[in-house]
Amino acid sequence: MPSIFGIPLIGFIQMVLGTGIIVFLLIKFLTRPKKNKKDEYIIHDVHVIVGDGTEQEHQNVYIKNGLIAKISAQPIQKKNVQMIDGSGKTLMPGLIDSHIHIQGGFSCHNEEESDVFLDEKMPQIFNENVLPYGITTIKDLDAPKHFIYKLRDKIRSGEIRGPELLIVGPNFTAPNGHPSNTLGSNSEWARSEMAIEVNTPEQVSAGIKELKEAGVDFLKFTYQGGDYWYFDNKLTIQKIDKELMKRIIREGKENGLNSTAHVFYYDDVKELLEAGIYGIEHGILDRDIEPDDPIVALWKKSGARFVPTVNAMKYEKDPTRMEHSVHNLKVLYDAGIPIAMGTDNMFEQMTGEVEHKELAYYVEAGLTPMQAIVLATKNGAEHLGIDDRKGQVKLGMEADLILLEKNPAENISNIKFIDRVFLKGKVVYSQKPIQSFDIPDYTYPEGLVCAEYVSTDGKQRRVIHYDRYESEQLITQITYKNGEKWAEEEFTVDRSLSAIKWVYNRPSDYTEINAVKENGVIKMTGSFKGKPQDKSFQIGDGLWYQMMDMCFPAFANSKLDEILFYPIGTGDNRGAMSLGEFAAKKIGTEKVSIDDKTYSCIKINLVLTMFSWAWTGLFWVDTATGQVVQSGVKKGNKEKPEWQLKGLTYKK
Repeated sequence: MPSIFGIPLIGFIQMVLGTGIIVFLLIKFLTRPKKNKKDEYIIHDVHVIVGDGTEQEHQNVYIKNGLIAKISAQPIQKKNVQMIDGSGKTLMPGLIDSHIHIQGGFSCHNEEESDVFLDEKMPQIFNENVLPYGITTIKDLDAPKHFIYKLRDKIRSGEIRGPELLIVGPNFTAPNGHPSNTLGSNSEWARSEMAIEVNTPEQVSAGIKELKEAGVDFLKFTYQGGDYWYFDNKLTIQKIDKELMKRIIREGKENGLNSTAHVFYYDDVKELLEAGIYGIEHGILDRDIEPDDPIVALWKKSGARFVPTVNAMKYEKDPTRMEHSVHNLKVLYDAGIPIAMGTDNMFEQMTGEVEHKELAYYVEAGLTPMQAIVLATKNGAEHLGIDDRKGQVKLGMEADLILLEKNPAENISNIKFIDRVFLKGKVVYSQKPIQSFDIPDYTYPEGLVCAEYVSTDGKQRRVIHYDRYESEQLITQITYKNGEKWAEEEFTVDRSLSAIKWVYNRPSDYTEINAVKENGVIKMTGSFKGKPQDKSFQIGDGLWYQMMDMCFPAFANSKLDEILFYPIGTGDNRGAMSLGEFAAKKIGTEKVSIDDKTYSCIKINLVLTMFSWAWTGLFWVDTATGQVVQSGVKKGNKEKPEWQLKGLTYKK
């Protein structure tokens, strides 16, 4: 038999072939793609808020294929997964907002603008205004249909990453009702896109057919007439005929679509409940109701669900609407009415901080933090008909989750301390390491004892006095209006000029506030316009810059380009006595001339993060003295100085 290198031919062939197989298998093994562990997680030793009102300590949660695959008090052992240390942290379901408006028709006036907004703005809005705040499911209650149908489809296909979106499409309304006579008042395109004006049964049937074919999740109509404040314009809006209202509800049910209604008034709510409405949006805002009011029993018997929008009432001209909203929420909750969180938030202009404030209002109304959380999780899922897969941290549920640094069931303001957010098992937000800022110590120029500012209209004057201690600085400010002393306040600040203590007195309207920061919590007591105040604001290591122009010298002289900070509002606007979040950013240098002096300044741009679209403040800080020499506002492209430095006084 032939041989090769002394090895029989058959044996040699077997050896070569065998080696080839081994080599092939080895190459196959070495080049095999590694198992992707990107979207598999184990959160170890985490405190869990389930969403149903209960909590579980020291749990281990395994996330796989977009679902909660395992929950155990015992350690979970898996290979090729990302481990997250949950020690000291809290895991809860993602927030569900059952009443929002992604795009209210303000930014777009035709289909072309709508498409640009959709493709260029929406990814940014979701990534910056929505997901970082833990909002993972939303019900949109009116947006231009050209826009909202496309957005829904792009989210479902994965082309745009965003929260799960349920929609109603255009709203049914009477001719010249809301929103056709409000949002559509300045845009025929918005009017045709956002409203279905009905005056006959045939128009109702045609509208339902159109919406069903578009694949909406609910129907919505406006059931309100009479005077209506649309921003600063007082309008008269028409209300749908009662029989047409009943027809929308009835035909909707026949087509598998539940109806929800925009409503403000007691009598209208009563008619809706009697007609078998599924959802009430906003609620009774024209009066307080009590537990023995007949409408409470009627509501409970009907089974109708309620979506309050308490935070939105801040923007109503009539301040009693907010009071009625808060009061009636507690009455209906105690009566066992099914309630889901809703905000009326408009994400094209505001952030998810609105949802956090809404929860705070529920607690202010008398709910516990845990009860408020249930409204935004389990109850929200039940309201939307998706409670078989969302709203609770339970086995098999979709992994829409929020991991928090602190427990919001202990203090609802802890909802803002978000470590990361999961959407269908993927991390869509991780905490940025800029929640606290390393502001260097700052001391005002040696010998400076007083600064004086005057308003550019000549009607106001502010005098600021400075005192120094070893580790703290005391700043006193007196404000004069028309030559009369109007307000006085004292600030005790640390070396970064972040406030430690604040005392504010305004005798003319019975305002006297005392606030102290301890262990990351601002505790505020006193009275504001004669109303008692007793509030706590949790800001952790955040900067409490209560008086901006006295604090900006520290920021201006730091290496930071941008900071976030928190003041308490004292004006006549809706932010009074609440904590606001501001972002300050250095935008360059600029020379400022006041009287016969010219200052070389660092220019600082300031926005209220929740309303960055609405207002921009400007500050000019002198690089030589560190003093703010001018402040003002920016409207459009026009800058308007409002305060200027009159002079500085030094020790002689």
